[in-house]
Amino acid sequence: MTETRPYKPSWVDATIDWVSSLKIPPVVFYILLYLLSVFLINLTLWLEGYQDWWVWHNYVFFDVIWLPLALGYIHFMERVARRSIEDIRPALGLSASEFDAIRYRFVTLPFWPVLIITLLGLSVGLYFSFQSRSVDMASTILWSFISSQGYTFLPLWLYVAYRHVSQIDSLYKRVTKLNLFNLQPLYGLARVAMAVGIFLILVVNINFFNETYYGSITQTPETTYLITVGGIAAAVAVFVIPVLGIHRKIEKDKNTLLAENAEQINGLRNEIQKDMEGRNFKNIDGLEKGLSALLKVRESVGAIPTWPWSPGTFRSFASAIVLPIIVWLLQRILTPFVAVP
Repeated sequence: MTETRPYKPSWVDATIDWVSSLKIPPVVFYILLYLLSVFLINLTLWLEGYQDWWVWHNYVFFDVIWLPLALGYIHFMERVARRSIEDIRPALGLSASEFDAIRYRFVTLPFWPVLIITLLGLSVGLYFSFQSRSVDMASTILWSFISSQGYTFLPLWLYVAYRHVSQIDSLYKRVTKLNLFNLQPLYGLARVAMAVGIFLILVVNINFFNETYYGSITQTPETTYLITVGGIAAAVAVFVIPVLGIHRKIEKDKNTLLAENAEQINGLRNEIQKDMEGRNFKNIDGLEKGLSALLKVRESVGAIPTWPWSPGTFRSFASAIVLPIIVWLLQRILTPFVAVP
């Protein structure tokens, strides 16, 4: 047990397990958590007379999104990680105890680092939130507390993402049973990297939407564009860099197979040419069949992808980048035609 449980699970793991045990899907729980946060803050604003009843404060909808979004996405990433680590097991060639230890580290967060990040993030978040708001009203206290969770859960998500991305590369390096005709075991870890990248794209797009429609005293338009471009670049990096090592290994093995196949093809071609020159036609039919088979092998090997992505993985990731850009371009193009004079 000490080999497979080198450290105590974090409170995040306990929370994820608790949410998973509920009779409702996890995504419903996080949506309800978000809606409850929005309602409670607006309720206090109504009770204190700061807002007219049933008039919703628009900025609350954005300001409280980070807790359910980050925690919910951590939950989603951990579910993807648990499925993915099982996928790669046949390619690692490890004993049961060795694999259990690796799986535990991949899907379980350590207690103390997570607790320290949580407390530091909460402290910083509360400090900045209360600095920007008065504390003489219950609504501002509640709003400050809930909105400050972004300082806690976004760093937590970054820590979780870093652990996964760094472990993906090391796991791929331990692959000992690489079958070029069955790359399925390698696809799972690439999905984890994609999940990390998509969250970065999601965060910068939420920030871009907020800054575009609400504005901020902390970000100029130039800063917003810089954050968006930087976030997308980081997303591409975490999607590609962790799989570079296994990509090179697949490419090397593929080139080795192609080189061996080329030697075999050249050998048969020489035999056919020699028999043709010597007018020895009795072996020609068999040699031609062998040559045809080798050419088909070359075609099948040449079609092997060298990136450990299933056919839909790259398309999904590219869509996550391209679709918001298309929506933004359409908005920029159509706005002059639909603007109210």
